[in-house]
Amino acid sequence: MTQTLWRPFEHGDAPALACLFRDAVMQFAAADYAMAARAAWAAAAEDSIAFGARLARGVTLVALQDGTCAAFGQLYPASHVEMLYVAPRCARQGLAAALLARLEGAARAAGATTLTADVSLCAVRAFAQAGFHVSGEETVERNGVSLTRLRMQKPLGALPVQT
Repeated sequence: MTQTLWRPFEHGDAPALACLFRDAVMQFAAADYAMAARAAWAAAAEDSIAFGARLARGVTLVALQDGTCAAFGQLYPASHVEMLYVAPRCARQGLAAALLARLEGAARAAGATTLTADVSLCAVRAFAQAGFHVSGEETVERNGVSLTRLRMQKPLGALPVQT
């Protein structure tokens, strides 16, 4: 089993994470979104400097395997999962679940009582398995193309007291 190293985002990660983002969108979203929709969505990472500035907001965590970026997730603002992406080569290793757990911990530490996310159709299962529930549906436009996504949330009630 491959060991995963977790660390905060560093500005030098931006090019690799932009590539990971584009690959994940193009491959994982193929069953739920047309090619034009995926291309419009993936275009958000074409400018790696702007993408890096976006990643520098809030809490962005990076998972490394064998020295390369395997996944990343962002909490921005303190109670909203803004991004969650896994490299296609690292699928089905539990990285999405591990990222969501870490982001939830950061949200709890910031005093959040609910964790929210705007979730692509291809990621609903991962969020549902982490305890999120659908609260609505919306359509957003990216480069003139409409994309459907779901608003999801997870109440962060008090943690059980350990005895």
